Amino acid sequence: MNSIHDLGGMHGMGPLPFDENEPMFHEDWERRICGAHLLTLMTGLAVADEARHSMERIEALHWLASPYYEHWLDGTETYLQEKGIATAEELASGKASAPLPDWAARLEALEPEAVTKMFTTNHPVTGESKTQPRYKEGDRVRSLNINPKTHTRLPRYTRGKPCTIIAYRGACLYADARSQGDYEALDHTYTVRFEAADLWGPDAGGKDAVYIDLYETYLEDL
Repeated sequence: MNSIHDLGGMHGMGPLPFDENEPMFHEDWERRICGAHLLTLMTGLAVADEARHSMERIEALHWLASPYYEHWLDGTETYLQEKGIATAEELASGKASAPLPDWAARLEALEPEAVTKMFTTNHPVTGESKTQPRYKEGDRVRSLNINPKTHTRLPRYTRGKPCTIIAYRGACLYADARSQGDYEALDHTYTVRFEAADLWGPDAGGKDAVYIDLYETYLEDL
């Protein structure tokens, strides 16, 4: 994340409002947007990393002023247009201007039980890598100081900071590449520990730390 979408470590954003009895959806349109967005992912029109990258490109002031599910709406419209699935005119009118493509006719309806299973099953995200992991538990490394224009899972406040490898998590689907269409890309992944003082300075709690799962691509020898 390299935009207003990445609020980690940012100051001046005000308190987070919490509603003890907050409903899952505040308005019916939020429910419909949630369903439409997830349907595009479940049918393979896009992957989650593409969806995240589309939301990250929302203009900052609009992003801050709009509700959560409007981000989903804006992001979904973006990748539907970029992939040539729908035009701006079709999205505005709610009507298709041409017959559905052949691949759409081959889609099969999902039974309710199948949808429930998709949302309650922890899908595997690891695969077999052709390379060996570069690091092992206990290694001291540093996160790269990068500012990519495309999607990344490296939070800004951790960039360029030293950290320690806590555990190896396998070769996981590589979000950065998947957001650009390389859906089978893998990268070795580790749980790393950042000391609070390295992130926030000497006034941070001496026993405080932040644990994050990071791709090997984000790390370099210390």
